Amino acid sequence: MTPDTDPIVPITDGSPGADHRLDRARDIAFVARCSAAATIAYLIANAVGLGHPVWASVSGIIVSQERLDETRTAVLWRLAGTIVGVIAAIGSGLATAMFGGGTASQVAVSVAVSAMVVRRWPLLKVAMWTGPIVFMTRPPGSTLLEAGLSRGGEVLIGGVVGACLHVLAEIAIDILEKRNASR
Repeated sequence: MTPDTDPIVPITDGSPGADHRLDRARDIAFVARCSAAATIAYLIANAVGLGHPVWASVSGIIVSQERLDETRTAVLWRLAGTIVGVIAAIGSGLATAMFGGGTASQVAVSVAVSAMVVRRWPLLKVAMWTGPIVFMTRPPGSTLLEAGLSRGGEVLIGGVVGACLHVLAEIAIDILEKRNASR
């Protein structure tokens, strides 16, 4: 067995497999930060009393990309799309309520409005499912604004946690790379 074929065999500095150690570190960092983002985002959203902390968890995972610039982009588009979706949900909810429309008509209008925006800016696609999520997770007795702000808050928490963990992982990888280069 060699370091290249067996993950248990240690890689010594300067060996042909030394670069693989950093690849493994990146693999481990990705797995750890995805798991940590889901968990920490859930714990924060739950601690602040948001009604569906699962969306914080999901957002923490969704924004966790392979490269830091990809994670930044994912966070920005996810947050922007969520804002568009929340606005579409609130607007369509108010408009359909004036005509006695129920949840199905609210979903139809909010998705249609969001889809018009997404046709122009495809990376805002999250907007299309944000409306249905807002409508279907709205607690009895709460307003659409409250539900929208709660779902938006959950997405914000997940996105920020995922991005912060990625930054920390990149710092750790940079330290490993510098340490490896100096040997």
